Amino acid sequence: MAVHESWIGKSLPRVEDRALIQGQGQYVSDIRFDGQWVMALVRSPHAHARITRIDTEAAAALEGVHAVITAKDMEALRRGLPDSTPIAPPALAYDEVFYVGEPVAAVLADSRYLAEDGADLVQVHYEALPVLTSAEQAAKDEVVLHPSVGSNIFDAFHMTSGDGRDALQQADHVIRATLQMGRVSPQPMEPRAIAASYNPADGTLLVYHATQSVHRAQERIAQITGLDKEKVRVIAPEVGGGFGVKNGSYPEEALVTYLAKHFKRPIKWAGDRFEEFLSTSQEREQTHHVELGVKQDGTIIALVDTYYQDNGAYPGGGAMVSRNTARNLPGPYRIPHMHIEGYTVFTNKVAQRPYRGAGRPQGHYIIERMLDRAADELGLDRVDIRTRNLIRPDEFPHRTGTDSVYDSGDYPAAFAELLSLIDVPAFRRRQREARQQGIRLGLGLSNSVEISAGFGFEGVRLTLMDDGRVMLATGATGQGQGHRTALAQIAADALHVSIDRIMVVEGDTARIDKGIGTFGSRTIIMAGNAATMASEGFVEKAKNMAAQLLEAAVDDVVFSDGRFSVQGVPSVSLDWRALAERMAEAGEDPLTHEDAFSSGTPTYGFGSHAAIVRVDENTGETRIERYVIIHDTGKVVNPLLANGQVIGGTVQGLGSALYEEMIFNEDGQPLTTSFLDYRLPGAAESPDIEIHHRDYPAPGNPAGYKGVGEAGIIPSQAIILSAVEDAFSDRRLKLDFAPVTPTRLFQALTRGETE
Repeated sequence: MAVHESWIGKSLPRVEDRALIQGQGQYVSDIRFDGQWVMALVRSPHAHARITRIDTEAAAALEGVHAVITAKDMEALRRGLPDSTPIAPPALAYDEVFYVGEPVAAVLADSRYLAEDGADLVQVHYEALPVLTSAEQAAKDEVVLHPSVGSNIFDAFHMTSGDGRDALQQADHVIRATLQMGRVSPQPMEPRAIAASYNPADGTLLVYHATQSVHRAQERIAQITGLDKEKVRVIAPEVGGGFGVKNGSYPEEALVTYLAKHFKRPIKWAGDRFEEFLSTSQEREQTHHVELGVKQDGTIIALVDTYYQDNGAYPGGGAMVSRNTARNLPGPYRIPHMHIEGYTVFTNKVAQRPYRGAGRPQGHYIIERMLDRAADELGLDRVDIRTRNLIRPDEFPHRTGTDSVYDSGDYPAAFAELLSLIDVPAFRRRQREARQQGIRLGLGLSNSVEISAGFGFEGVRLTLMDDGRVMLATGATGQGQGHRTALAQIAADALHVSIDRIMVVEGDTARIDKGIGTFGSRTIIMAGNAATMASEGFVEKAKNMAAQLLEAAVDDVVFSDGRFSVQGVPSVSLDWRALAERMAEAGEDPLTHEDAFSSGTPTYGFGSHAAIVRVDENTGETRIERYVIIHDTGKVVNPLLANGQVIGGTVQGLGSALYEEMIFNEDGQPLTTSFLDYRLPGAAESPDIEIHHRDYPAPGNPAGYKGVGEAGIIPSQAIILSAVEDAFSDRRLKLDFAPVTPTRLFQALTRGETE
């Protein structure tokens, strides 16, 4: 391949994979400092209780245990974690505990085994307090968990567009439903982990952190430890999945970093799978009371929705999830009138935090389920009601009424193409024939919009290395998305080199001073554009240096095919390697250039999904026979990576549609705390997914990129419930709760929940 040939749009294999599949990747669990202590935590077994006494003597006396820490011992650990709210959790609970798994004491020992043995010897005495496990009940404020707030409703907002609720009077029919989504645990491959080493000689703290944002973590850790930010270096090595829940402050982060500085000892904590279920933030749990007003032909008039989000015991990022739900309620449909009320409510569970999708799946679940319900009640086809209400291309930019302005695409064309690929009439014939043989087949359809980025900035710093390769450093922090490949393609394209000449370094605060991180499907939009900008500036600086070395005027230096030559004298030229060598010979510092891209304009990708399911009526088991996606990704850097993101999100979403749900009893005890009880989709459950890209460049950023990381997960719950209902359309099955587990489906079919 000629170096000047564009790398953009090519399905190149991921450059990061060789080390990972050969077992050479380094995770936080692989980090070991000389003389390090390992931390284990004593966690509350109660969802809500008062701590009356903690006995640590037996644990402290255990050989190999160096310290047992409670909040009583260190005032700094009683302060709320760095957050934007005065009711952020402390590093260690010191008066009350508010959820099962809340840390109460820390044990530092020579090994994790000894630390856990020590933790078992800590005796904590509790006085049980009333437990709240229902958001709607908690909203009544019979017991207020945080008196300083004055209410269990942490965040409430109202949003009205058009004539709001009054517009329901203009409708021929008003369809009402109560729709729910269960709480899910994201379960990244690698549990949360952090290791820190303090150097008292220069007052610096080195932190290895499984985080999605090293610069945000740097700011929090500086605040926790009292160090200047410049004294804290945070490195994210390989991170085995993040999905949003590795993007915020946790007690373990505060404990490891504060105690490492306090004891002047390296300290490490790596959570196990049980802790991941107990203490890592969760998401999705909402209850919606919805009214959809429609005309006789299915035209939407108004949407009215009042919903409650179970936020858990502390704010986390739940309010953002709830408000993002409202933004996504219209989906890709014209809804002239809306009235939305959202309530984010404290309960005695682990806090909610944005998880892949972060409100997008919830909002789309509501509108898609209500369209199905409206079609069924009016005797319309579920295809037709969607086609009638989809936003048309001539309506862009389209203001939704929920603070979003959709930018580009052709929603009806994508949906029509999906229907053609599925061949709906042929499926209906097969469905009827199968039903006569006792086989239940169902078709689910869903359309979605992926709101991405639209805030902040991301930077890229380029440095010419001695061998002529270029190091690209960015504040974005990958967790498996393929950033190193995609960003290398962008930079290589601009610098006219092969991608093996670009070395991408992400997740290290020492490599670049500022950054925000990876979440919200923002990296290629923000860091991708920054890479182009930085590359252009880098070339200009290189031209100036080449002019100096070639003793030519800058205006006479031409950059082409990865070489700097003098106009009219093509034999006199320097490639990147020669430039680096000549600069070193001349005693020049390495060439470097940094640039950042910032934007307050979101992008809006679009997807149409179809799923065909086979349901075993006797067992309630649902299997996916076919899954097809038409997807708008904007300008695509690497189709292989884009497909991977869409497929990964889709499979992850199918788990929350069919299997995954955190179950709590009335005492707030989580009952699903291992993979024996909490089922994830594996290879056997995952269908072959057909993806067809139809790319409409985003007008809001120079390259036209759109987010893709959350696209697949958005329609998942709605589409599967729709398909299962369709399999039992002759029995007028109604499903109001996701996931549709075999037990829940069996109950719906046998307890009179069908018409």
